[in-house]
Amino acid sequence: MPIQHRYRPQHLAMAVALAIGCVEFANAQQPPEAAEIPVLVSEQELPEVGAREAALQRIRQFATDTGTVPTALNSLDKPFQGTAANDLILLKDGASFNGKLDGGEGTNFLVLDASEGGTLKDTANFNGAHVVQGDWTLKSKGDFTQGVLVERDAALANLGNIEGGVISLGKLFNKGVIKGNVHIEQGGSYAGKGAVANLRVDGLLTVDGSQGSPKVKGNLSLSPGAELAYEVNPTGKGETIKVDGVADLDGATLRVVAAAGNYPASSQYKILEAAEVKGKFGTVVNDLAFMTATPQYNKKSVGLLYARNDLPLTSAATSDNAQAIAASIIEPQAPSPSAVPTPAPIPAPAALTASSVQASDPESGVIPVPPAAPPPVAPVNDVVDTQAPTPKPPANTAVAAILASDLKTASVALDQLAAGSNANLAKATLNSISPVSTGMLSAMRQLNHRSGAADGAGNAPRQATGGAESGRVWVQALGHGGKVDRDSNNTLKHATQGLLVGADWRLDEQWHIGLLGGKSQTKLDAGQYDGDLDSWHLGAYAVRQDGPLALRLGATYANHDGSSKRRVAFKGFSDRLKGGYDANTQQAFAELGFNLGRGNVTLEPFASLGYQRYHRDSYHEKGGDAALKLHGQTRDNLSSTFGLRVAQVNTLDNGMHLTPRFSAGWRHTYGEVDSDTRQQLLKGGKRFEVDGAALDRNSLSVVAGLDFGLSVAHTLGVGLTGEMGNDSRTYGVAGQWRMAF
Repeated sequence: MPIQHRYRPQHLAMAVALAIGCVEFANAQQPPEAAEIPVLVSEQELPEVGAREAALQRIRQFATDTGTVPTALNSLDKPFQGTAANDLILLKDGASFNGKLDGGEGTNFLVLDASEGGTLKDTANFNGAHVVQGDWTLKSKGDFTQGVLVERDAALANLGNIEGGVISLGKLFNKGVIKGNVHIEQGGSYAGKGAVANLRVDGLLTVDGSQGSPKVKGNLSLSPGAELAYEVNPTGKGETIKVDGVADLDGATLRVVAAAGNYPASSQYKILEAAEVKGKFGTVVNDLAFMTATPQYNKKSVGLLYARNDLPLTSAATSDNAQAIAASIIEPQAPSPSAVPTPAPIPAPAALTASSVQASDPESGVIPVPPAAPPPVAPVNDVVDTQAPTPKPPANTAVAAILASDLKTASVALDQLAAGSNANLAKATLNSISPVSTGMLSAMRQLNHRSGAADGAGNAPRQATGGAESGRVWVQALGHGGKVDRDSNNTLKHATQGLLVGADWRLDEQWHIGLLGGKSQTKLDAGQYDGDLDSWHLGAYAVRQDGPLALRLGATYANHDGSSKRRVAFKGFSDRLKGGYDANTQQAFAELGFNLGRGNVTLEPFASLGYQRYHRDSYHEKGGDAALKLHGQTRDNLSSTFGLRVAQVNTLDNGMHLTPRFSAGWRHTYGEVDSDTRQQLLKGGKRFEVDGAALDRNSLSVVAGLDFGLSVAHTLGVGLTGEMGNDSRTYGVAGQWRMAF
């Protein structure tokens, strides 16, 4: 229920507090020289004598008058009718506003002070409104003859008809009609396609496709501290401010805001039309790195040429790979501005009528807009003909989006388009198959102490036969992972799971030969890149044991069915890409070890020579304009490893054997170690190279394991592996079961 209070001289605090904010409404009835009075003032800020003090006195008189009735509304679910006296009505927090609000007879002011805001569907008989806080919507059919004041913490959307003017320190959106003058003070903002009398902007004026552009029936005045945020779009059809009177730019800032899309190399826009244009923009702010906004001034209009500048795409690249793709992009050539034809002069708008512009008469109840000192009329140029033919936009929408982006966005976009993770595929694939050769070597080394029985004394190691068995089978489960680094943006993680099955048999007292087969699956992850490798493995090995000297030979072949998913997403562009490719790898090694151990202890220094090869076929990604063609890649290297292996066979009381083992090796890779791959954009690009993490020139590998001999024929083993290099780390675990026969 509304609560009404009649003021008494000794209880004026609330009335003064509410009325202070309405100084401008009283001031709107003062002569024009009083128009610069701040919206919210205190008694200490007033000059000793002048219009401000007079305005404050008038507000005080209204608030302290015995005929003023203050009313605080807690709800408005049904129509409300004010008194026949002067009403000061406050809508506060917690109230709902659904019914009609009628101030009644007399002089009435409305104060909107609810943080959650609200909507007033219909108001009547109010001289003015003070919007203190909250987001408010007015749909009045015609009210507020002395105007509306919007504070800094408030926002007002006018969808109806305001009879007076508006002074805004906050946000003002106008889709309706404001018959009086509108003054947007510094810190305030204006947007909307509604009509106003005169519009003065000291703050922000926004013109874009979603909110439209203002229709000014009188004059438009931008102060030097004002900013016009004007939206351009790929179609070249921007909004135009219509001014029936004079448009004074007075050195204001023009900020060009680009909507997302595929821009042509150049386009033209008409910012405003007026009966006369005075001054120029003082500063043009354009956040887009590769497009330049150039205002073009005419006596009766202002245009904007938005065109590709001469800044190369490579200037936005912050990495070698981004530089490479930026240099490979083929751009359409933009014509020079001088080649664009100029139009015939734009006809002047219809003459102003007395009804189209409200005068700032003290008795009119309209908030006056202080006149700005007109600057000297600058030389003008013709506006570019908006009907002139424009070049086609870039064929590649990803490139077009980069051209319509700032440097920061362009840098991110180029890195994504370059797909540097593709250059790490070779190294990640080679790392993923390393457990296969490790498992093969492990199986061969176990032949030295298969049975656990001592075959000799002193330094004489056990022979390759290890007993009477002539063969065995073994199964090994793999779990392996790691990451390949070039930099923090291109880290490629890989995780492999698989199963190997092997069998070997004795040829004579010195030689054993064996075969293996296996299957593994590898997951690849690099942020916006996901990949899979479905791999099949085949291998053969042989081992010869001559006393303490052991020779181990092995070779493997793997076929990889690869697939990739990649996402490219930056402002103005998004694409999901898929690829499929075939690859294969080969490995071969020869290892020589000499056992220096005694009894049940093996102490074996070893040296090995290895060869590895990787080949990937060329393939095309499927998707949008970010799709790449990846050319085939082949690389091969030799390596040498020197290390030491230690193992001890322990016989338990129950006859079983427990064998801890450890080995460490230092590997050196020969030849070219850089990883790079050639690729190109399928649409609008030349061939370029991206670099990945180089193969490790030097790396340290360690293996720690434990074998448990259940019987003479059956052995279980588990091993942990790790390898550390300059640009990669790998780790793994393997479980092995062996059965001799």
